[in-house]
Amino acid sequence: MAAPIENSVEHTTSRPTRRFQLKCLLAAVAILHLSITFSVFIIGKYQLVPSQFYPSGIGGFASDGLLYERQIPELSELLRTQGVRAWATSPMQLHVRLYSLPFAVFSRWASFNVLTIEPVNLFYYLAILIFTFKIGARVFDYHTGLIAATIVALWPSLLLHTTQVLRDPLLILAFLVAIWCLIKLIERDFGWRGLPLIALAGVASLLTIRIVRLPMWYVMLLGIAGAVLFFVLRSIQQRQFRMAAAVFALLMIAAVGLIPPFQPYFHNQQVLGIPRVIDPEEEDKRPLVEQMYRRREAFEYQRDLQGVQSVAEDGSRIDSDMRLNTAGGVIRHLPRAFEIGFFAPFPNMWLGRGKQVGASGRLFSGFETLLTYVIESMALIGLWWQRRNLAAWLLLIVAAAGAISLGLVVNNIGAMYRLRYPFWVLLVVLGAAGARFLFRRFTAVSVDYGASREVPL
Repeated sequence: MAAPIENSVEHTTSRPTRRFQLKCLLAAVAILHLSITFSVFIIGKYQLVPSQFYPSGIGGFASDGLLYERQIPELSELLRTQGVRAWATSPMQLHVRLYSLPFAVFSRWASFNVLTIEPVNLFYYLAILIFTFKIGARVFDYHTGLIAATIVALWPSLLLHTTQVLRDPLLILAFLVAIWCLIKLIERDFGWRGLPLIALAGVASLLTIRIVRLPMWYVMLLGIAGAVLFFVLRSIQQRQFRMAAAVFALLMIAAVGLIPPFQPYFHNQQVLGIPRVIDPEEEDKRPLVEQMYRRREAFEYQRDLQGVQSVAEDGSRIDSDMRLNTAGGVIRHLPRAFEIGFFAPFPNMWLGRGKQVGASGRLFSGFETLLTYVIESMALIGLWWQRRNLAAWLLLIVAAAGAISLGLVVNNIGAMYRLRYPFWVLLVVLGAAGARFLFRRFTAVSVDYGASREVPL
């Protein structure tokens, strides 16, 4: 692995000082998140932007929260009246179950709104930033992790989405924990004492991903396969074999084999509450190509809160006439899927009018996409700088696999925007490394140039 280039500040900054800095930054972003959530609550309560926010603070861009808004009070009441067992086993999605915990406390004084679920959302937000930092710091260096976490913390749409009633924050957190565990495997920097904790984190994150977003399971399979391969290569390269890391690799392989047969036991944690356009559990039993085809076709339809199915509007879909129902068709579509996964929404969509977010929302998404292009460019530079770093290649492989799979399956731009966040975070980490590399290079050139112009007395 190419060792990170450390500057004098990094050498002189002690660990206690860094911990203090991180605690201060976490406190600052926690205040930021609380402020944004309170602002969303006020906008919704007083209907300052009635076309975009409902009275509870639920945004039109996250309208599935309207269904969860009804379910959370039901679960909270169940917890108060029938106890933990009834609450834990009643048919409901896992993220809704977790959101009902703080509401069970606040429901005595307030009806449902985004402030009543803020404890859970704030935890998700801070944990996402912590693991973004951990991944960046472990794969590259401290400052790269800090830059990446700062970008994620201040990214407007992600920040706004973490104020809502969505499963995405839980999914992003579980995904980052899994990636962090796989990086620890490649780096082999833990022993027998650290094995129980990392094994628990790895298996729990896989289980959560399986429950919350079942189709992502295939991307995680690729990630685990890549991490195990890189672990073996690193061991051969350094001629050093660590038994604790090998045991963890075997545990992760066993987990991906043992978790799917227990799918019927997860059913109660995946019930939506209304009929779905397609059933993820049933789709998982079909051949992979058929799954991709049916999931893609499902975006042509939608269901309202009463479960009534109708044809969805076509304004937010890409390549809606494409039918990927054969293996050959999927293979031929891979270049286009790469383009969609990494670059959508395309510039010709930035000035249109979205069904849920309107013209301003489309323009704002275009601005974020333009910044994403910059991040992706920096990611290539970061990867080139650390091209001998196997953990950096794992980040790229997983991010690329996720983006391409979304390009194959998802043809709705709104869904694409939300589902891409876990993989986008990995690109941010790589992009932060590239930006840091360029900064150090230009700084070194400036110092050398200034020194060459000094005239000795």
